[in-house]
Amino acid sequence: MIAAFVVAAATGTWPYVAAAWAVVFGGMGIYALVTVLRGRRLSKNVPPEKRRWS
Repeated sequence: MIAAFVVAAATGTWPYVAAAWAVVFGGMGIYALVTVLRGRRLSKNVPPEKRRWS
């Protein structure tokens, strides 16, 4: 792990490393947001007597 930081520092690839982290965490955040919003939308279609969360 430390070797990867040394190589990135030596070769000047930090912008690529930062971009990769941004893409990964940004994608995970967007996926989580879409999943929560979809779940909220779908939960409105469940009849009140079948809702286990309320």
